[in-house]
Amino acid sequence: MLRRTTKLVALLVCCSLSLSLPILISPAAAYGDSTIDSPLEANFEDYVKRRRNRRVLATTDRTSFVVYDISKNTKLVSINENQQMMAASLIKNFVMLAYFHEVKYGRQKHTTANKGKLRAMIQWSSNAETNYFIRLLGGPAKVDRILRNNYPYFKQTRIVERIPYGGRTYKNMTSTRDLSTFFLKLWQGKLPFSEKMKWYFNLKNGDYIFKKTYIPASVRVYNKTGTVYGLVGDGGVLVFRDPKGIPRPYIFIGMIEDKSKTNTKNRWQSFYNWKNRRSYILRRLSEQAYKYIYENHYGGRLARR
Repeated sequence: MLRRTTKLVALLVCCSLSLSLPILISPAAAYGDSTIDSPLEANFEDYVKRRRNRRVLATTDRTSFVVYDISKNTKLVSINENQQMMAASLIKNFVMLAYFHEVKYGRQKHTTANKGKLRAMIQWSSNAETNYFIRLLGGPAKVDRILRNNYPYFKQTRIVERIPYGGRTYKNMTSTRDLSTFFLKLWQGKLPFSEKMKWYFNLKNGDYIFKKTYIPASVRVYNKTGTVYGLVGDGGVLVFRDPKGIPRPYIFIGMIEDKSKTNTKNRWQSFYNWKNRRSYILRRLSEQAYKYIYENHYGGRLARR
């Protein structure tokens, strides 16, 4: 009986101490995918949930988003941003970075021919020109090593293959976190030849975050898409002018991945129908981001629709 009483007293003391001491959270736990608590993130989550309920998105679809207001240095959406996904053509951002890194240190020449090939790689998403630069830099492993050794903050990005014939590239990886970091450092001029790279990203292309949206034509867009049967993504910097005429840049990154589509025996929809449904989602969420930042951060007023 005495032993039971002693144990009970010890338990009560332990519980009392645990209630009085502060709860310690490890840095890894504190920095997670759900650290942002904003109305915009809640809107994103609700929209994706409704798309799932209507079976527009399958149970096998994984989604990841980042929205970051550069002027206010504020992240507004962080949904699964550390989740590594198939990069598809989004890997071309990092191939261009590795190339300009080598140009910076004199190991490559930014020739007229290379300028044209870069334009084809970014604006027209040419796989052949992408493979040209990967070979020029010494192969996938060498490109990956350039990134890891010099830009270690790209934690989920891996380049392990050239783009196969037909474009079905599934082995290169990245994340919305790495892409948002890429565009933030690009905008801050912290990447080699940032202004040159921005010029390529500003070329008109088949984007999923600006065209076919109500975002005004005056907004400037610096972006790159990624599309393969299994991944639809887009991301970059959009710049609008606030009511006072001041440029306001913000980052939007969105990726939707379904690995079941990498199996050619499991094609329950045509590729274009599958892609169009997901690019539609990216456009609607891009509209939400623009509206929220324009109205809530800078006091603008959009015409009601």
